[in-house]
Amino acid sequence: METLKALNKDFYCSAGSELNNIDCQNLLSLDNSIDVPKVYDLGFLIVKNVISKEEIKKARDSYFNLFNKGEYKRYHNDWIHIRNHVDSHGCKNHPSKKFLESQEFLKISKSIILKKISAKLLRSNTTTLCPRMIVRSFSKLSERCTFAHRDKEYFKSKQPNNVITCWIPMGFVGSNNGQLIYLIDSHKKKEKIDKLVNSEKIISKDFKNLSNKLNLKWYRPIIDIGDIIFHSLDIIHASFDSNSEIPRLSIDLRFAASNEDLDPRWSSKWRGDDGL
Repeated sequence: METLKALNKDFYCSAGSELNNIDCQNLLSLDNSIDVPKVYDLGFLIVKNVISKEEIKKARDSYFNLFNKGEYKRYHNDWIHIRNHVDSHGCKNHPSKKFLESQEFLKISKSIILKKISAKLLRSNTTTLCPRMIVRSFSKLSERCTFAHRDKEYFKSKQPNNVITCWIPMGFVGSNNGQLIYLIDSHKKKEKIDKLVNSEKIISKDFKNLSNKLNLKWYRPIIDIGDIIFHSLDIIHASFDSNSEIPRLSIDLRFAASNEDLDPRWSSKWRGDDGL
C-alpha cells in the first residue's frame, strides 16, 4: 500500500503488475473471441509490449523540442521542466496542439498495432479512432492533478460498452511521476456513482474520502515503457500529484466499435479550451 497525494492531500493506493494484463502478441493471437478480455467487464486492461522504446523516445523528444522559450531542458538523455508555458496547456499557441500534427505522434496514434488491438478488444471489424486525441504533460510544477472522474461524462455514446479509452504513457510513470490510477470495481456501481457527479463532470477532488464512501480501493498499475492501458467509459480514474521535475507525458485516444458509437462532438482536433 502506497501513500500518494492529490491536491497535496494524502490518500492510500495499492500498486501491482499482475492485475488485468496481457502481452500484446498473446492478445492478438487469440482466435476465439470468448478468450479475449472484456474491458467493460474488467474496468481496465494493461496490454504489454505494444510500442518500442525507440518510438516513445522519438515522440517524447519531438514534444519537448517544440518548446523554445526555456520551458524544458535536456537532462541525462531526458527532459526536466523549468517553467510553464505562457499559454495554458492546449490553448492559444501552446505547442501541444502542434505536436498532434507531428510525424512522431501520428506514427503511434494511427499505428496498425493499435488498430488491431482495438479491433480485437471491441470485437469489431469497423473499429474507428476518434479524431479528438489528447496529449497531457504533468510535473511537480503542474497546477493540479486529474480529478476523479469517468470518461462517460465527457464522451457520450449510445453504446458505452462499444467505446474504450487508450492511455499511452510516453516515458516513465510511477509513484514519483504520476500516472493513471483506478478505483477498483467502480464500473460496477454506476447508479450509485451517477449521483456523485457534479456540474463540472467530476466525481471528487478528495480521493481518500471517495474511497471510503464507496468502500473501494485505489489501484496503481505498475507498467513498463511500451505498455499501454485500455479502460472502459464507466470506471473511475484519476492521476495524482507528481514529485518530479521530469515531466510525465501521455496520450489519450478513444476507439469505438463503429462510427455510430462515436460522440459527434469529438469530431474535431483537441484543444485545451474546446469545452469537452
